[in-house]
Amino acid sequence: MSVSVILEWENATHASQDRPRQTLAALRTQASECFSDTPSFPSNVDSRVRLPTPLDLIIPYDSNEVDESEVRRVVSEFITESESLHVRMIPVGDGTYCRQKNAGAAVATGEIIILLDSDVTPEPNWLASFMRAFSDPRVQVAVGNTYVDISPGDAYSRSMALTWMFPLRDTEGGLRPSDWFYANNVAFRREILLSHPFPHTPGLKHHPATLLVRQLEQEGITLWHVGDARGHHPTPNGIVHFCQRAIAAGRARAFTHDSVALSSVADWIRRDALEVGWYVKRIVREGAKVGMHWWQMPAAMGVTLAYHLLRSGGSLLTAAAPGLMRNRFEL
Repeated sequence: MSVSVILEWENATHASQDRPRQTLAALRTQASECFSDTPSFPSNVDSRVRLPTPLDLIIPYDSNEVDESEVRRVVSEFITESESLHVRMIPVGDGTYCRQKNAGAAVATGEIIILLDSDVTPEPNWLASFMRAFSDPRVQVAVGNTYVDISPGDAYSRSMALTWMFPLRDTEGGLRPSDWFYANNVAFRREILLSHPFPHTPGLKHHPATLLVRQLEQEGITLWHVGDARGHHPTPNGIVHFCQRAIAAGRARAFTHDSVALSSVADWIRRDALEVGWYVKRIVREGAKVGMHWWQMPAAMGVTLAYHLLRSGGSLLTAAAPGLMRNRFEL
């Protein structure tokens, strides 16, 4: 089956510069490994993971914010036109996160369209795992396993792995139904994505994915978790980015409500307090799963407490001054 990968470029603008480079290098390697016309392609490899045509890599970027020459410079360091990979960069005016994905899907040629973020680095066999999943005719939407990168080995990265929005690394793999996806590592049959584009929600970067999940669920389209399609996501890059991400999460929570009552604000604060308690217990019980040492646990608890306090603050500030927050913290 032919495959297109849409690699949005918005996250590349605020992640460490190494992240998009790592992602591009991984895509280059995996395209070469799966392309069936490569002379070195092993004859005994599962035919389900053979690319009959070069991987169609589409890189949309916001032409109002990003200089194309800069995108080309970074991409050209790792990706060139080859027998296994074709690259296209497409400018998108006012190209917000999900608009970039919709624009990429509109020009994609693959039977399967994979949405990947420029700061998510696929593990080996990521591409083959998605291709293998779609060999099952039941699969219309396949959800990869995005987890937080713990390679720095510090309390911060390990705490975020346990307490941020992403699940832990899936050690079991396999294919099973799911009820959620993140738009940074998910694949669709082409006709499904083209008939279900991300809705436009001004000022809310990730909310379109939430709405799309609901729409697919209402239409009876099953989401399938592909545990072997793993990719690691970085922690927020520095203290400023950490604070921005936490406040942005609170802001988004408030703006997804048409009107905010005092009871809603109280409920948000209560939920955040309960989450902190739950995550503190998780740090103690599951810290070993991410290699956390006992002496790192107090710092990790401080990280999750800070994140949730900032998230509550973002919700409260948005409820109190929506005009002030309308064009701020859109992460």
